[in-house]
Amino acid sequence: MGKQPTDEFFQSTEEMSLVKWLRNTMHTDNAAAVIDPVLAGGDFDEQIKLVLRIACFCTVDNPKERPTSKDAKRILTLISNYIFLRSFRT
Repeated sequence: MGKQPTDEFFQSTEEMSLVKWLRNTMHTDNAAAVIDPVLAGGDFDEQIKLVLRIACFCTVDNPKERPTSKDAKRILTLISNYIFLRSFRT
């Protein structure tokens, strides 16, 4: 959108992308900080963080280390099925 990021992490560096911010934040003790406050605190925080970890994996700098789109789809399907099955338990 052409706007400056407001997160402190972006303010302390000149060269930062959303992908780099996500990777760095996911590797901290505060990985929940990547979740939009509107969505945070719900029943799906762990699933959201898992999907974001997959996003990190899919954007690794070395393309040879990234999962194929077929593998990524398979992983996301497993998460979706887990969420669906979990909804029956509550």
